[in-house]
Amino acid sequence: MYVKSTEGHHKWFRSKSFVWSLIGCYVTLIYSTLYIMRPILIFLKATLGLYLNLSVSVMFLIILSLVLAHIISNRERYSVSQYLWFSFICCLYGLIIYILELPEEQVHFIEYGILSALVYVAITHDINNRSIYFLSSLIVFVFGTGDEVIQWILPNRFFDIRDIVMNGIAGILVQLLIAMVISKRKVV
Repeated sequence: MYVKSTEGHHKWFRSKSFVWSLIGCYVTLIYSTLYIMRPILIFLKATLGLYLNLSVSVMFLIILSLVLAHIISNRERYSVSQYLWFSFICCLYGLIIYILELPEEQVHFIEYGILSALVYVAITHDINNRSIYFLSSLIVFVFGTGDEVIQWILPNRFFDIRDIVMNGIAGILVQLLIAMVISKRKVV
């Protein structure tokens, strides 16, 4: 079950309208940059070469470190099995990022993971049972499908079912992380 934050400084972030507005802005940013991202990535590949993949890996490690810092700062609330789940899911997420050769696919994978976490926070205002993980994953899948439909329409991009699947997997892995680690913490 979801453990509600009692700290006042989290109330503004936890407000339903704020989180849905943040999701709207985030998805709008993803969708609105689809046309210009290809030329930007071509430029970055020509300029940075292999350092572009390294940059994406560093971005993933920063996000991973922030989540781990949160868990460690609340270590009395987590069990050994939760640390093991955290390690397993993060290794799997990192492995998929490594397997994805194109930096734009790696960034998309991270983007949709972040979106999954935001959708979870937004839905907690209305749902407080296990269906929240399925619904959050489904919403991320729908946004990922919308992303690919827009790419199908754009002249410099193309539709790819594989990308929809990868966006969905990113959402599912983050929901698994939330379900097995974050939401199972003990109330102290």
